[in-house]
Amino acid sequence: MEQKSGIKGRRKERIRSLLELDDSPHTAVPPLYALSDRTTTFKEWGEGAAHDYSADRESDPEALWKQRRGGWVDEGGGDKPRFASGFMRRTIASIVVFGAVWGIFAIQQPWALKVQAFITDALSRDMDFAAAQVWYEEHFSGAPAFIPIFGGEDQPAEKVTAAHDLSTPLAGSIVRPFAATMNGVEIMPAEASNGTLTVKSVDTGRVLSIAKEAQGGIRITVRHTGDITAEYGHLSGTKLAADDWVQSGDAVGWLEETENASVPLLFFAIMKDKTYIDPAEVVSFD
Repeated sequence: MEQKSGIKGRRKERIRSLLELDDSPHTAVPPLYALSDRTTTFKEWGEGAAHDYSADRESDPEALWKQRRGGWVDEGGGDKPRFASGFMRRTIASIVVFGAVWGIFAIQQPWALKVQAFITDALSRDMDFAAAQVWYEEHFSGAPAFIPIFGGEDQPAEKVTAAHDLSTPLAGSIVRPFAATMNGVEIMPAEASNGTLTVKSVDTGRVLSIAKEAQGGIRITVRHTGDITAEYGHLSGTKLAADDWVQSGDAVGWLEETENASVPLLFFAIMKDKTYIDPAEVVSFD
């Protein structure tokens, strides 16, 4: 009983101490929301007198973006879109470049001829895909799979050092070697003929020029594949013209016996990388 009365006494003391703390002054806590002093009746609210809370809200970013989108799309605030102005600029630039190239080829001046030769060589030169593949593998450790011509990874690229296979322009033997002139050879036909001997193209190519030789013959210059240029000289005639294309084995021209019944000779020269080389190194003669 004494224990219970002791517990009750301690509880009463605790409650008395808490009541004394509540009676002490303390700092007032501000309300969470500040309400307006003016109240609106239900009737006034129904007539539209309620406060417009939408005016207090921030502007919607999406709405602002839609309103100002026109100023961002148009370049410089103009009415023309980017595509039309860009297309117009590219068209004008193309016309200027085309007119400049056309004018260069229309002028027959020494400086213009050099530019014409450079443009013709740049447009007729084949791209060396083998060298591009070797460079790509050296720098990126593998050929790009998105270019089919480079092949798969199972066939690594190798530098091509073998000579380009060329056919024989005329069956015969060399009677004047390359060492005698350092710019070509002269070929005698293997069999004498009372008629006409056909001179054939050694490879696919485009006719660059047809000129008259000092001795009266015709010389044809053909740009072949593999950065090779061939010259066919001492011809009696031809049916080709400049910019014509020929395939390997097509007739370039013909040889005919002269009035003194002498055997016609074919002048044949090959230029590799703007340097004359011995045709016997790339063409097999009898």
